[in-house]
Amino acid sequence: MKSALSYIALAVAGACTPVMAAQLQGKITDNNGTPIAGAHVSIDGGNKTTSDAQGQYQLTLADNSHVHLHVSDDNHRHADHDLQIATGTVTQDVSLEQAMMENIVVTASPFLRSAMESTTPISVMTADQLKLNIEPTLGDTLEKLPGVQASHFGAGASRPIIRGMSGPRVMVLENGLSVGDASTVSADHAVTSEAGTAQQIEILRGPGSLLYGNAAIGGVVNVVNNRVHEESVDELSGNFGTHYVTGNNGRTVNGELNGGNGKFNWHLDGTHRNTDDLDIAGNAIEDQSETHGTLANSQLKLDDYAAGVGYTGDDSFISVSGARTESNYGIPGRGVEGDPDITIDLQKTAWQLHSGLLDPFSGVSKLRFDAGYTDYQHAEEENGDADTFFFNKQSEARLSINNTPWGEWQGVMGLHAIHRDFSVQGEEALTPDSKTDTIAAFIVQERKIDNFRIELGGRIEHYRLDPNTMDLQTGVQDYQPEGVSDNNMTLSAGVVWDFDPAYNLGLSIERAERSATAEELYSFGAHDATQSFEVGSQFKIENGNVIPNSDASDKEIANNIDLTLRKLEGAWTGSLSVAYNRINDFYYERDTGLNASDIGAEGDLPVYQFTQGDADLYSVEAQANIPFDDTWSLDLLSDYTRGKLVDGGNLPLMSPMRFGSTLNFDLQDWHAEVGVMAYAKQTDTAENETETAGYALVDTAVTYHLGTEDGDLMFYVKGNNLLNQDARPHTSLLKEYSPLMGRSFMIGMNYDF
Repeated sequence: MKSALSYIALAVAGACTPVMAAQLQGKITDNNGTPIAGAHVSIDGGNKTTSDAQGQYQLTLADNSHVHLHVSDDNHRHADHDLQIATGTVTQDVSLEQAMMENIVVTASPFLRSAMESTTPISVMTADQLKLNIEPTLGDTLEKLPGVQASHFGAGASRPIIRGMSGPRVMVLENGLSVGDASTVSADHAVTSEAGTAQQIEILRGPGSLLYGNAAIGGVVNVVNNRVHEESVDELSGNFGTHYVTGNNGRTVNGELNGGNGKFNWHLDGTHRNTDDLDIAGNAIEDQSETHGTLANSQLKLDDYAAGVGYTGDDSFISVSGARTESNYGIPGRGVEGDPDITIDLQKTAWQLHSGLLDPFSGVSKLRFDAGYTDYQHAEEENGDADTFFFNKQSEARLSINNTPWGEWQGVMGLHAIHRDFSVQGEEALTPDSKTDTIAAFIVQERKIDNFRIELGGRIEHYRLDPNTMDLQTGVQDYQPEGVSDNNMTLSAGVVWDFDPAYNLGLSIERAERSATAEELYSFGAHDATQSFEVGSQFKIENGNVIPNSDASDKEIANNIDLTLRKLEGAWTGSLSVAYNRINDFYYERDTGLNASDIGAEGDLPVYQFTQGDADLYSVEAQANIPFDDTWSLDLLSDYTRGKLVDGGNLPLMSPMRFGSTLNFDLQDWHAEVGVMAYAKQTDTAENETETAGYALVDTAVTYHLGTEDGDLMFYVKGNNLLNQDARPHTSLLKEYSPLMGRSFMIGMNYDF
């Protein structure tokens, strides 16, 4: 594995020195001829810049090249031009049409296109939306986006769930690289990416495994921040924000600074968050009046800070950043006398390198190398004493090449490698220490034929999992489980049909393979944080005995089809997505109905076992915006996921159907909104899983923007769960004793300059 990373690094180091002479320039305007500042201008997904205050742009290119020019702006429809560049200076002016839907470039897509142009459904939460909707966890922050719900595992460990899938099937990235924490291992482990300093968060619904690999078979969440600069920075900018939440006495402060001299640049950011136990509407545990009003052990402390430096030249860029995360949060308990209070104390240090060369040699518009290293650990504490320690050290590297058009096709190809060294020490060492290596090659290409844009792609990945010996705690000492060595193939095809100026239709078909993780295969033991006794799929439970069964595990094979209809302009705008995903040999955690004592272990914790079965997942997501006039508008959202086993029964922890609406009022610098999100009762339950009552959450917010010569001030007040509902999400393993926060208000301000 180390040699693979070295080969990728050497490939970048040995790249040819760019030779460029031609200049492409022009002006970006709207339909009225007004210059558009800040428009994104890119060539073949590689060489890129932004337009200045007068709408002017300029790019340096290789002589005698055929290029694809893509121009985008958040508030306008994107434009494409195919150009033949000889030498000297070529002028290409571009006029963009006004768009009613926000049209933000998605960095996690291979072609730097917007959600409106994607073959698959994508949502983007912008910086302005994040300021008003920020929550202590990534899952809670994203939960109101279509197709996304949250695991709600206490105050510090809520993970995003995309179309009913989470954990090892949803890849969480930061600037395109894995966050490298232990959040995929168990629901009580936090996702260590801070949304408070993000510029945008991108959610790719459906398989994202073509570019990102084994852990993205269900979707991708990419947190984008300013720790990476591909374009020159020549002035000081930044922001500062703070807010207070009444429902948990929550205090949050965050900010960032960016500066540079046009060549060299630097970045600083940080977040401090401190909350107490949550206020709740009723009893945390139904028949225990002493749990009324407060959710015990739901506090959180977090410090997250980072620094970076970089260089941007005419034909190259490089950026290096380091980040440190320290967090301590409680896990609410089930109220059983004698059970300890569980807290998680974690630390993570992460380094990222992003670099690229523009037009390095003929046929290549961009050569890019990204790498990251993460050193993560956390201690699980019982009544303040640490008894179990988790360690994860992860290295990642990606080399990608954007090719100039091959005939009518253009795109990106590359190599991707990840090495993971995971270990657990202490009383709850549920899985053996293990090393996981993946190395892959991928390619994605697109072409345009009239009103159709076609994408084809493939990825071949070698996956290897090597476990150490383990103690089964039931008399079998030093058991050596079987390792895994798989070759996984992903193939995808997609098309976007612009059949009308106001509409387009996206279709995506993907076949993806995923190998099992160590926790799915080898877990064995009591886990106080999740209040369960976990058993991996490589064991059988027969007549109260646990028997190793090394031949019982196969890789998952997902066959996904996604259809998305978008209405881009007119009296209303919106989208409708429907998806079907057949996953053969799907891993899920089954409630066996047994207790730990039934299999020869101590205690009464319920036994959950990772089990495989063929599964069908159906998803529908709809959203719309209806403007009544310049002042009033209505947002609508609904989504539904159904997860069934082919042989009968339902998958556990499936997201219930939701309906949401928000009425908006905008007048000059004021914005006000009131909304409701209704969650249906979940009756499609798995074996030994209880039904969950429905509930409705009513929220409201008022914001005021004050523009100054030096920047923009935003003041806001937000009310959550105004009806003080006793809300218990079906997606939470803790629903019986950990409801959501009751009525709460947030007051805050943000200053951008």
